[in-house]
Amino acid sequence: MSKLIPAAKNAGKLAAKYGPQAKVAWDTAGKAAAEQVKIRSARAANRRRAVEKARTVVDGSVLRQLHGDQVIWVVYSGDEPITAYPLPDIELDELTRRARLSQRMTPEQYDDTRARARAKKAAATVRSRGRRPTGGNELA
Repeated sequence: MSKLIPAAKNAGKLAAKYGPQAKVAWDTAGKAAAEQVKIRSARAANRRRAVEKARTVVDGSVLRQLHGDQVIWVVYSGDEPITAYPLPDIELDELTRRARLSQRMTPEQYDDTRARARAKKAAATVRSRGRRPTGGNELA
């Protein structure tokens, strides 16, 4: 209990000293940052939905398209666009008229890309901790 009282006093002092500044910072930058987090999570959800839809169709693939400032994932069955996430306010044929179809990604390629990104992140975490990556079964 004796360690708790000085910690509470310090917390009270810091809140009184920096509380108003923290509120101003939140009002100016925090709300914008929270909005960006919502936008990014919605984009990721749309990408996941598109890839899952592409898994269910014959010869499915997805293509990232920009429409204004909105990212739209178009799902293809073969060479025919069938749907998009989120649904745009224009026709899919018009949206994909000048698209580079060579940039389409199959669900398997998407999975491989995600696996490589996870492995890269795990290796960076291991390096930042100052350890050498091991297979797990080797004796140190």
